[in-house]
Amino acid sequence: MRKLTFILVFFLLSVSAFAADTVLTWPAGGGEPIIRFSVGKLRQVNSAAGQTDYLGDALAENLSKKAIPSASFYLYLLDKNGKRVGEGYLEVTNLAAGQQAKIAVTAHAMGSFARMEIQPQHLPSDEPMKIKMSISSTPAGASVKLDSQDSGVTPKLITVAPGKHVLEFSKEGYASASTPLEVDENAMPGSVNVDLNPLTVDTVVLRDGSVLTGNVTAVTTASVAINVKGKPTRVPRVRVARIVFGESETKTTKTSSSARKKK
Repeated sequence: MRKLTFILVFFLLSVSAFAADTVLTWPAGGGEPIIRFSVGKLRQVNSAAGQTDYLGDALAENLSKKAIPSASFYLYLLDKNGKRVGEGYLEVTNLAAGQQAKIAVTAHAMGSFARMEIQPQHLPSDEPMKIKMSISSTPAGASVKLDSQDSGVTPKLITVAPGKHVLEFSKEGYASASTPLEVDENAMPGSVNVDLNPLTVDTVVLRDGSVLTGNVTAVTTASVAINVKGKPTRVPRVRVARIVFGESETKTTKTSSSARKKK
């Protein structure tokens, strides 16, 4: 009976030790640790040709007094002799001082592993934390550029570094718009909405990428006639990619009046 009890206690202790989180800190030796990962037990999700894939999660903790905008680490899986048999990846973004975040862990190994260690890929820097901004337009579906870089189509959630920026909006059939955007450090998430005005002129987009704007007077199977700055111009239909008709001045005025009433 005593032997059975001893075996049961030993088994429970072994299971508890095996199920315990693996705690990894960086830097590992000397000095105050800046970041700590508590990696939970990795579960096997696939095995083929001698390679086993694992999934799990980890709790990342910023132990420093500064925010960590971004940091990434290689997660190495080692056998009992300290030989590397597999690897994974750990990454954190926008982790404030003292903050915790749950992150996903993926890894693969050729053989069984006994322990883990981390090596930095991208270390925490002094760059400021990026702020989440919800960008929208009326109407939706406008292409957005942040500082001349494509950022998607509205509505769109983007991250913006503190400082002064410019947002640009473009949508077929509407006049392009831009707005300055200034973001303070440690600001709360915010939003930007821009009203786009319908074009009051017609647009003829050619297959070579050039654009003609003016008043389209006729469209036939052979050509498109458009007045550009009062000068009649006729373009062969084979050169035309598409035509966007603008709204009349009267309709635009009514739309603007309606928008003012809503305000």
